[in-house]
Amino acid sequence: MSDDINTTLNAIQTAFTELKSTNDTKLAEMATKGSVDTLIESKMAAINETITALEKKMARPAIGAGASQEETEHKSAWNAWSRKGVGEHELSALEKKAMVVGDANSAGVALPKVVESGIYSSLVTLSPIRSLANVIQVSSGDYRILTTDKNVGAGWVGETSARPETAAPTLAELKVPFGEVYANPFVSQTALDDLAFDVEGFIIDATAQKFAQMENVAFMSGDGVNKPQGILTTTGITTVKTGLASALSDSTKSADFVFNMIQTLPAAYRTGATFMVASSSMAAIRTLKDSTGNYLYSPVTADNAGKLGGYNVVESEDSQAIAANALPVIFGNFNLGYQIVDRVGIRTLRDPYSNKPYVGFYSTKRVGGMVRDKSAFVLLKVAA
Repeated sequence: MSDDINTTLNAIQTAFTELKSTNDTKLAEMATKGSVDTLIESKMAAINETITALEKKMARPAIGAGASQEETEHKSAWNAWSRKGVGEHELSALEKKAMVVGDANSAGVALPKVVESGIYSSLVTLSPIRSLANVIQVSSGDYRILTTDKNVGAGWVGETSARPETAAPTLAELKVPFGEVYANPFVSQTALDDLAFDVEGFIIDATAQKFAQMENVAFMSGDGVNKPQGILTTTGITTVKTGLASALSDSTKSADFVFNMIQTLPAAYRTGATFMVASSSMAAIRTLKDSTGNYLYSPVTADNAGKLGGYNVVESEDSQAIAANALPVIFGNFNLGYQIVDRVGIRTLRDPYSNKPYVGFYSTKRVGGMVRDKSAFVLLKVAA
């Protein structure tokens, strides 16, 4: 382990110890005075910001991808096209050689696999649900899931007894709702003429950021109309209440709802289950205690992410904030419970006309998503 990582881990542990000590002081003041000094609140906010920054520093996955000769040729031709707008017809043949599958009837050219894989890798980094969910790629914009209620009848019989017919499971077909997400970053022609300008990096950064922002919102709270259906807008998912009208816990009420959420999730889903909360909620999460006064959060270590009640905690900017009747915490097995479907291929239109002297790169991809197993999730509701 490098000295850098050791230093960061030690800083996390020191900051978390200070946070617990300061929070204990805060709770003691609340119990004796009924109020808290603003200096204590400011100190806790500062410590939480420090812990968040340090934990994010520990969670930076590397991105890398190899490329075949055909993919390299395609990328080289695409680079020339992106800079000068030349060779679009030749790109079509190279796309096929590089096995870049897309819609033959759609305008634009497919991003080279090396660039596209960079975008998808960035999406995994930027999109917490995508990094946890089950993700597949399809060649059309229509994908259906066959579900069953597993209601298979059975019975005991003697060796020579008759075997009457038993109940059969009910099958249902679910169509994953799709939508098209787009990004349209612009860059000056002067920059494109400069060979030192990294067109690939520009497309990956600008496009992945926008795609991830749009996807995160949809995977969390999309209505399924021309976009994925989100977890929080799916009916029928079990909820557990905090027991307080507008907070997770206070000096008089412990956070035993954490164990209620864990135990409410069926045992078959708990292996691989994760808590998901907004970054703005992490200050409250880190100071949760059980009924015996033990802190429930464990900070990042060399081998593990931050944990709540023994399960990983993942931050999502599109989770709901803590407020009355909100659903700020999701606990579940995202891989078993949420399905993301990517249509193969990200296509790009080069537009040097709309905003001269800038060149636009209008990129589109089709993506679908939905909860495929409601039993894989438990939601926390802020309610008495």
